[in-house]
Amino acid sequence: MALSVKHSIPSSSGFGHVLSKPEFKVNKGNYLIFAKQNSENIPRLGVSVRKADYKLATHRNIIKRRIKNSFMKRVSKFPAFDFVVLVKPGEQVKARDGLEVLWRDIEDLKVG
Repeated sequence: MALSVKHSIPSSSGFGHVLSKPEFKVNKGNYLIFAKQNSENIPRLGVSVRKADYKLATHRNIIKRRIKNSFMKRVSKFPAFDFVVLVKPGEQVKARDGLEVLWRDIEDLKVG
C-alpha cells in the first residue's frame, strides 16, 4: 500500500515546521521520529534518509518505501500529527522489527 498524497508532508518547509519545535520525539534503534500536531485532522508522514549514510539510492528508496508502507498499514490508528522519521546509519535494508515497536509507541500517544 503506497503512501497517498494526503498522508505525506508536502514540502521541506513542512519538515522544518515539525523538526523546529516537535511536540514529542521517539528514539528507537535506528529510527528517530519527531511529531507535531497538525490542523489537517489526518496523520501525515515524511521520511529522511541521508545520502552520506546510505550511498546507494536503491537502499535509501527501499528503506523509505518500507517505512511508508508500514505507516499506511496502521494509519487509522494514529493521531492527527505530522511525523518526520529520520533514519540513522546502520539500518539494514531487510530489517523490519524496529518499525513495529516504533509504531506501537506512536499508537499509544495520547493527544491533549
